[in-house]
Amino acid sequence: MFFQESLFDFTNWDFFIKIFFVLFLVFYSIFALILFRQIQLMAKALPLQLSPLLKFIAILHIGFALALLFIVAEIF
Repeated sequence: MFFQESLFDFTNWDFFIKIFFVLFLVFYSIFALILFRQIQLMAKALPLQLSPLLKFIAILHIGFALALLFIVAEIF
């Protein structure tokens, strides 16, 4: 008998590794969004000269997390 490889072959560890990486990056992207929201709230409560720089870095962090998610999703 010939075995056909499918996407849902649960005996293959590659499937679990792919799912782990994609889920990890989804949660990492959510974390980046929460971090940005916290920086916004902090800037409202305690305005500092450093706040715009922190917001910019948080936006870059969100972009990096989403780009990494899309790259990994495309590879798998």
